[in-house]
Amino acid sequence: MLVSTVLLSLAMLGGSSNASATSTLPAWARRYNVACAHCHAPAVPRLNATGIRFRWAGYRMPEDIGQPVEVQKVENYIALRGRLRYNYEKTQGEPAENSAFNFHDATLFYAGPLGKNFGAFFEIEREAEDDIGLVAQIVGAWGTEQSYGGFRAGQIHWALGSGVAGFDRPTGINRPRPVADKVTTAVPFRFRKDQVGVEAYYVTGRNRVAAQVLNGIDPSGGGTGGDVDTWKDFVVTDQFLLDEAGSGISAVGYYGSLKGLEPLEPNTTVHYWRLGLSANKFIQDFEVSGTVVYGKDKDLPVISGGRFASSTAKGVGYWLYGGYTFRKHGDAAQRGTPMTWFARYEFADPNTQTADNANRRLATGFVIPINLPEYLRLALEYSLDLPQGGGPKHHGLTTELMIVFYQGTRP
Repeated sequence: MLVSTVLLSLAMLGGSSNASATSTLPAWARRYNVACAHCHAPAVPRLNATGIRFRWAGYRMPEDIGQPVEVQKVENYIALRGRLRYNYEKTQGEPAENSAFNFHDATLFYAGPLGKNFGAFFEIEREAEDDIGLVAQIVGAWGTEQSYGGFRAGQIHWALGSGVAGFDRPTGINRPRPVADKVTTAVPFRFRKDQVGVEAYYVTGRNRVAAQVLNGIDPSGGGTGGDVDTWKDFVVTDQFLLDEAGSGISAVGYYGSLKGLEPLEPNTTVHYWRLGLSANKFIQDFEVSGTVVYGKDKDLPVISGGRFASSTAKGVGYWLYGGYTFRKHGDAAQRGTPMTWFARYEFADPNTQTADNANRRLATGFVIPINLPEYLRLALEYSLDLPQGGGPKHHGLTTELMIVFYQGTRP
């Protein structure tokens, strides 16, 4: 009856964006007998330091590394999520408007620790366009709570969605354009795209450093369709936690190679760099953060009738974020439902060699759990695009109602 009521509410309330998958997994909260807020702050799906360490240690608490785990209750490993969205868009000077409801995705999660040293995360997502998305990774961890190392292997969130500060999950709905869109106009690389590969990592105290070898992207920008050449891409990441609230610093360095970007020169290999640096800080219920990304492409083929006028291309983007969580003070059990308000300023220039071609975006919105624990989450985000060079303004409004199913009662 409860599930039927919730589904009916979803159909009535309604509720598009480029935010990648994942949210809270109530199965984990149930397994450890804690509330979702134990690992998530200021709003699901953002993680605090406990949640970040849990992910670092292969989906177990760091003090449990090396302790045997048996899969006895499968419901402690499974969760289901659905996201219903309403999207409105309007470009200044154009009569046409876009207004639509869509069921953005339905996702099945299976994740948790296995044996003494291993863990796994599987995410199968069916999107509104009938596309099937997959994240599947095996994780290993050896050592002690204070110092341990291991590996990740599979089709993974290689940086975005598995980092801290600006490289974690968005508090709102949409990912900022500098990481959601192409960094440069030449190589179609996007930070948000998952890739296939392996990672070796080491955690000591508050710091996690990792090196990855990935298949890389194809000429269309996809990273999960198999390798299109014999080149491999290389990544180095460093994540540092500043406090228990989840404040941190994240750095990413990416070197990639791509063959066949220019159809007229299919055997030419292009090489490119991508760099990212982000930091955030919580001050009680306030959060401030900033992120910058940079890209450089080289060895672009300059030929008659080709796509590229120069052998190099550069792009840069950044954003500044501020948020505040409204809470009731007093006993934790009586604080009620918190609401998180946020605002961002974004700047994306995918071709620094051309003047006045950047886009500036102002975004603001809120996130609120409809009930606790967070079976239902409501979010709203408004954006205003202000292109340089006098281009038309663009307005966007997205609302999202997210529901997470699982058996069992509130922990």
